[in-house]
Amino acid sequence: MSQMEVKFQDKSMKPWVSPRPDPVAGTQGGLKVERGRLSLAPLGSEGRDETPNGSNASDASVVVKRYRRFVAYRVTSFDDVVRLVAELLYRVTRDNRGSVAYLNGRRMRMLLGLDAPIHPIDLSVVYEVLSRLGFEVVEQSRGKAAIINMGHPLIKEIRNAENVDDVIKILKTRLGE
Repeated sequence: MSQMEVKFQDKSMKPWVSPRPDPVAGTQGGLKVERGRLSLAPLGSEGRDETPNGSNASDASVVVKRYRRFVAYRVTSFDDVVRLVAELLYRVTRDNRGSVAYLNGRRMRMLLGLDAPIHPIDLSVVYEVLSRLGFEVVEQSRGKAAIINMGHPLIKEIRNAENVDDVIKILKTRLGE
C-alpha cells in the first residue's frame, strides 16, 4: 500500500503551538522560529517530506484545516468517508485480537496514524456509515464509539479481502452505491 499525501488549504500551516510573548532568536532543539512562536516543522530541507503536521494520512482527499484552537482533519466527500471507513475496518480486522473492538475518535486517529483529531462533524458521518453497515454505535462518557463485532458477516468478508480497494468495493455494495 503506497503512502498518500494530505492536501492542505494553507501551505504555511503549522501545528498549533501556544504563542510566546516575545520572539525567540535562533533555533532551539530542532524547532523553527517564526514570528513569536515556535514551530515543530523540520529545519530546512533535510530530505524529508515537509508536511506541516508530519502525519501519515492515508487519503489524498483528507484536508487539514486549522480552527481557532485546534487543527483537525476534514473529509471532502462521502466517497472519501467510505474510503476512510474501509481503511478503518481493514486495519481493525488486521490488528484486533479480541471478539469485539471499540472504535472511537482517538482509536480511529491511532489506526490511521494521524497527528490531529478528525473533525466532529466528519466523525458523526463515519459513525452514521458504520451504523448503516450494521455496527452498533453507543454513547460513551466522552463521546461516541462504534462497537465492531468480529463475528459480523461483513468483518468476515473484509478479512478475506487482500487490500483496502477490495474493502471499498465490499462497502459500496453493502451501502447500495
